[in-house]
Amino acid sequence: MTSGSENRQRSESVRLRLSPEEYADIVGKAQDCGLTISAFLRAAALGRRTRHVTTSRVIDALVQIGNEQRRIGGLIKHLRGEDQLTARERAVLMKQIDEAQYAVTTAIGRIDHAREGD
Repeated sequence: MTSGSENRQRSESVRLRLSPEEYADIVGKAQDCGLTISAFLRAAALGRRTRHVTTSRVIDALVQIGNEQRRIGGLIKHLRGEDQLTARERAVLMKQIDEAQYAVTTAIGRIDHAREGD
């Protein structure tokens, strides 16, 4: 959300004529990026990168996968390094590993689903 001061700074407007096809293309690209038409055109005109919404979802899912993989590694390290663990403690660690692995496969599924939307 933009702040009031940012809105006041944007006091100038630009008007341009487009063909129906050009307008449809711009609307579609702005929606793909999760931006308003104004924000999309501003970013394009100023040479800023825009990111497809699917790309953002994939990046978020990959970050989550990396976090879960680190957590799994830590749990496995703890599991291997502790010969004095009780059966219950070992079961708790194994359950946490299973949950982390499930989170990874779920995130991978979201990536696959996001790609299908392209």
